Amino acid sequence: MLVRFDYPRTMNSMLDELFATDVRPTRSVFPAVDITEDEHVFQVLAELPGVKKDDVKVAFENGVLTLSGERKPYQIPDDARILMNEMRTRAFERSFEFGFDVQSDKISAEMSNGLLRISIPKAEQAKARTISVK
Repeated sequence: MLVRFDYPRTMNSMLDELFATDVRPTRSVFPAVDITEDEHVFQVLAELPGVKKDDVKVAFENGVLTLSGERKPYQIPDDARILMNEMRTRAFERSFEFGFDVQSDKISAEMSNGLLRISIPKAEQAKARTISVK
């Protein structure tokens, strides 16, 4: 039997198995956020599983968008034995600075199925323009 030992890949997989992610603590950022932009608007999409929209606060001040809130605990029956507990209850806060002028009075937010979507319209002066050369 021939076994090929491909050093970098084999060593990395051995280390991954040795330090499996479900055994060692990992640091994660909550909530996970994606930010995109097009010509007219910035879109912020935040994953908030298990968070009710009444427990989320969205603020925009001095060019900084702040998401804050809390994922509240769920009821575990008194006679239940906890075998694994990864779903942390926690307060959270994340802030993002926007270096462009935006129409702060037209910012909107909606939450559906654990996803918070925030639309931040760009101000007219922040939009890309094409300048003709004479």
